[in-house]
Amino acid sequence: MGRRGVGPLGRLSSKSAIITGAARGIGAGIARRYAAEGCALALCDLNDEGLQTFASELRDQGTDVLALVADVTQRDSAQSFVDAAVAKFGQVNVLVNNAGIFFNAVFEDMGDDQWDRMLQVNVTGVSLMSQIVIRHWLAGSIPGAIVNLASISSVIAFTHSAAYGTSKAAVAGLTRHLALQYGPQGIRVNAMAPGIIHTDMLPNLEDMQRWAQERIPLRRPGTPDDVAALALFLASDDSRYITGTVIPVDGGWLLD
Repeated sequence: MGRRGVGPLGRLSSKSAIITGAARGIGAGIARRYAAEGCALALCDLNDEGLQTFASELRDQGTDVLALVADVTQRDSAQSFVDAAVAKFGQVNVLVNNAGIFFNAVFEDMGDDQWDRMLQVNVTGVSLMSQIVIRHWLAGSIPGAIVNLASISSVIAFTHSAAYGTSKAAVAGLTRHLALQYGPQGIRVNAMAPGIIHTDMLPNLEDMQRWAQERIPLRRPGTPDDVAALALFLASDDSRYITGTVIPVDGGWLLD
């Protein structure tokens, strides 16, 4: 299990992790960081071509990888994916609920389908995956760690982001409720709240850098690796006494 020739720390060398939405962006960044620490990976995405290309890259570096198309908003698909991960690795130790969507929409013009889709992916997907994996942990008396992707949009409001902000506030709330409910079973649940992160969801790097210079104390947008560093900490035993937190990864944006 894990990766051949990992670095001296190998903080996840005895663990396996599920990462959703892992073909690109923050999900891929987290997968790379986990792989470098010896973690075996079960990755899913709806983009099969991108996912398989990325999985091949990780395998070439010695990581044990399962990569499957799965729709986290559909219980049967999510269950089949988790079952496949358990069958391959014996058990799952970490769940990273990264899969999500983003769009801006004028609230009074928003269609029901837009609102429903935002909540279905960003909230229902997190709930389904968490429930399925928690059942696995409870059945096997396995301590585990869930790392959710919230957003600073769960804390502050942005124009035309009512659906997205609502969905991420729900993720933050779910994180705290699950942490309280399952802490006695050794299950930790935390969330990360990224600010402006340069991915293909927000592709205009020049505009982002200009904005960051004006508004963010660290004077730059974040990168997927900035988020992955926190995701590693929250998955590892270094955070063994931390649960129920929603931690900003925003370069100090919330200080403004």
